[in-house]
Amino acid sequence: MDDKRQAILAATGSLLAKHGFHGFSMKQLASLAGVATGTIYLYFKDRDELIGQLREHILQDIAAQIFAGHDSSQPLYQQYRLIWLSLWAYFQRFPDRVLCKNQFDQLPPEVQLQQHIEAKQHFSPLVEIFNSGREQGLLKPLSDETLACLSIEACALLAQKQILGLLTVDDDNLESVVAASWDAIAINSEFQS
Repeated sequence: MDDKRQAILAATGSLLAKHGFHGFSMKQLASLAGVATGTIYLYFKDRDELIGQLREHILQDIAAQIFAGHDSSQPLYQQYRLIWLSLWAYFQRFPDRVLCKNQFDQLPPEVQLQQHIEAKQHFSPLVEIFNSGREQGLLKPLSDETLACLSIEACALLAQKQILGLLTVDDDNLESVVAASWDAIAINSEFQS
């Protein structure tokens, strides 16, 4: 990826996390990215496209990180646990990215719908876990979206609250949190072995 484009995306993520969608100017963005204001428009036609591409970039990066060690031959809970813990670690390393999530959730409905469709492609290993879990009678017969909200979205919300100092999930209770997340979607939580 072009260094200037990368710098613009990184600066956008930082400003978006701190100030929200309308809380920063393109001049501030250019300054933080170390580029001229006009340079931004060589890469992105407007703020909406910039935010959309930032979201896509973050989703691609998250997927690459959390599925890097994915092994579909492992028991379902172990696959889920590794994904959940990888996502948690990702958000701890990149707090601005989880703080940007609220801004992405405020995009117009048609934009969110399109991005939701694209996101499912990046997260296909998770969708496979959900499908396999339902087929095996291990997971509740709920939609992928509902299962994701009860499990992976909960990880993002907990990470966000921890980053903001509203709660603490330490290493001693992290496994219990993952297990509770699994319990929310599993029919029989004894499947954790």
